[in-house]
Amino acid sequence: MKYALALGAAAAFAMTAAVAGDKGKDWEAKVETHFKEVDVNADNQVTEQELVDYMTAKARTEFAAMAGGDASVTLAEAKAHHKTKHEAMMKDHAAMDGDDKMGDQ
Repeated sequence: MKYALALGAAAAFAMTAAVAGDKGKDWEAKVETHFKEVDVNADNQVTEQELVDYMTAKARTEFAAMAGGDASVTLAEAKAHHKTKHEAMMKDHAAMDGDDKMGDQ
């Protein structure tokens, strides 16, 4: 389980860069910011424990946002939560492209 979290975190780092696209050096700044969030002791190295702790906290926050205070998540709650996140992400992408919509790729 611990390694699955670490793998997920590594994918999150990669997605940060991929999501930013090739728009100048913006993706590098995003990766650096994300790295600093994970590197709790600011030694410019992310340990497995830092990564696991970060992903665990992120998962707990995500769960709480979906659960609506009742300590469980229904499929409908998960779908609604992820739809909202997806829409926000698409809006951010459009803003990064300097465009109001994502269809122009």
